This record gives sequence, structure tokens and C-alpha cells, in this order.
Amino acid sequence: MNKQEIIQSLNQFVDQIVEEHKKDLAQRYVRSKKVQFIKTVIAFEPAYSYIYGKTATGNTVKIYDRMCDRHPQRIECSCKDYDKRMKFKGKNGRPCKHIFALIDRYQTKRTHITNNLKGE
Repeated sequence: MNKQEIIQSLNQFVDQIVEEHKKDLAQRYVRSKKVQFIKTVIAFEPAYSYIYGKTATGNTVKIYDRMCDRHPQRIECSCKDYDKRMKFKGKNGRPCKHIFALIDRYQTKRTHITNNLKGE
């Protein structure tokens, strides 16, 4: 799998999360208090790709896009709101504001990443 396909897969997963919760959560979270990140990392590896962010309040946010069956696509956050919304409710849960803030940050950099990849 080349880097273009890996980035495309990650983009589809991120878009899927936003589409699922667009009506009720995404717009409200993006417009509410801004989450500030002190560190963000995007990794495109052949076995997996992920987006990692650490907020100014100390929460860690992770979005994994795995390619193998053993580790599926998933999202994680270390905040208490995530535990109440997602961890204990499983598939019926809703992501926290940190997840949407990381997605918003990734989407603003998406064209830059794609254009730099074409230059390689």
C-alpha cells in the first residue's frame, strides 16, 4: 500500500466520524470552546496510520486507522467525558469535543499533506 492510499483511507475514516455525528455534535463542538493542542503527530505507516494530539489541559487524543483485521479503526481520548460517552456505551456512544477538535485540525492540514505527498 502506498502513501497515497494510506492517506485516502485515513481521510475516509475521519470523514465517516464527522458524518455520523455531524447533525448533533460536530458543529456544536467546533463552535464551542476551542481545544488547544500543544503537540500533534500524524503518522502514515504501511501497517497502520494514526493521528495523535496532546491538549493543553493534558488529555491525549488518538485516532487509529488500522489496515489489518486484528486492530480495527478506533478513536480514543483520555478525558472523563469520553469515558462517559464512548467507553461504557460502545458503538452507541458519541465522541467528545477533543476528538472533533483533532479532526478539525487534521482537516485544515489535509490539503497541505496531500500536496506535499505529490511532490515526493
